[in-house]
Amino acid sequence: MKKFILSIFFIICSFSFSEVKNISEIKTLDFIVKEKVFINKKGDEKVYNIKYVVPDLLRKELLEPESHKGEVFVYVDDMKKTYLPVFDEITEDKASPEENLVIDTIVLLQNKDRKDEKFRKLYNSGKLVRIRNDNVIIEPQKMELIDNYYIPVSIKIFDGDVLVAELKIENVKINTKIDRKEFEL
Repeated sequence: MKKFILSIFFIICSFSFSEVKNISEIKTLDFIVKEKVFINKKGDEKVYNIKYVVPDLLRKELLEPESHKGEVFVYVDDMKKTYLPVFDEITEDKASPEENLVIDTIVLLQNKDRKDEKFRKLYNSGKLVRIRNDNVIIEPQKMELIDNYYIPVSIKIFDGDVLVAELKIENVKINTKIDRKEFEL
């Protein structure tokens, strides 16, 4: 009986201490972002749902503010399609680089994870790792272990020494099936 109880204990422990997965292994993400962007010391707040398929397929649907609710932005490579429900119209433009702080952050983390073993070990230990890309500094404030991936759920983004954005990430779903039809407008 003791052996049976001991073996059950070891099985449970082995499942609860599963190995942390590398963020570069993520293929899809679906989550809610609360974004506060600072321009001239004023904060502009937005809440949106992100659906992302690595490496370059993104759908962003605004949930707040109410005046922009339902606006959808689809990014494929360097192009952006925008649906504005107020006008019931779709436009297509070249995407500007600073439009997607969230995805830029994910791509930067994944690239760093692939290329830098020291970073990967530190990141996978759950430590808050500050990342610099040119003059942009990404500073996770809080990490959560979600489906055995460490995900930054609170992030500050700086341009040099100036705080330009704060991101709060919620309701994260990793590697779930995202239908390609969701990226059609």
